[in-house]
Amino acid sequence: MAELELRHLRAVRAVADGGSVSRAATVLGVSQPALTAQLKRIERILGGELFVRGPSGVRPTELGRFVLARADALLSDMQALVASARRHGESGPESLRIGYVPLLIIGRFIEELGERDLDVQTYAEPASLMLLKLLSTGRVDVALLERFDGTETHHFTGLAVRTLATEPIFVGIAEGHPAIRDGVVDLADLAGCDWILPPPHENCVRVRFLQACAAAGFTPRVRHFTSEAGTAGTLIAQGAVCLAQAASAPPPGLVALPLAGDPLWTTLLFATREDDARTSTTDEVFRCAEVAYTASRQRNPHFARWCGLTPAR
Repeated sequence: MAELELRHLRAVRAVADGGSVSRAATVLGVSQPALTAQLKRIERILGGELFVRGPSGVRPTELGRFVLARADALLSDMQALVASARRHGESGPESLRIGYVPLLIIGRFIEELGERDLDVQTYAEPASLMLLKLLSTGRVDVALLERFDGTETHHFTGLAVRTLATEPIFVGIAEGHPAIRDGVVDLADLAGCDWILPPPHENCVRVRFLQACAAAGFTPRVRHFTSEAGTAGTLIAQGAVCLAQAASAPPPGLVALPLAGDPLWTTLLFATREDDARTSTTDEVFRCAEVAYTASRQRNPHFARWCGLTPAR
């Protein structure tokens, strides 16, 4: 009789997290037919269906929820074993793999790390959820990300998470736009604008953004989906607007400005696996991230002013 393997549990968890077999296949790097076939084999081993299809995707059955609850514990224990074994078997220069979502502190962060005796490798990943998977499965050692909509407790199982900073989300807008008043933009004044947003799987504040717009009395007219800065800049110059990191320093003709009342906030997180959370190296890496964040506040004079700082000249 076939036996259940850890890779089977990872596949089941990926389907549950993604809400569909196709999204899970993308995350796991396999074809959808292959994952569908594997899921059927797993269900035969376990003696029942793990998921049912619905209008918005798949959802776990009662058996599926039972399996997922125990799978998380087993996967966490295996990750801890691998991390401990890796530390016992390491030799030579200490290496550190940094995973990150696109944040404006990264350049300075890498510069700070470069002054330490570490062999640093970096991995950019636009989706926070995928980055947590890379961390929890041991493919990166440290992750810098934003707290994102839709997170559940199991997403942080086996991880130690520190808050690096909490900051407002600004708006990217063209200089001279009629919605700008005294260096601030009221969200309600953007009701008639075209919005630029990252693709849905990369947009970590989509729920809060829609809620903020609803509170301001409108539904945003989202016309463009892109994470590419050059494309977004061209669209902004033509009158569109987007959400922006507070430390953004756009090219001439564009600005990143605070929203009146600061209706949107984001939290920057520093995450490691629990087994690695209390090492001196981890503490030093966190201090490097703090230095990088402090320096980033001067990149945008409007953010520096918001922070009560004197913009660097």
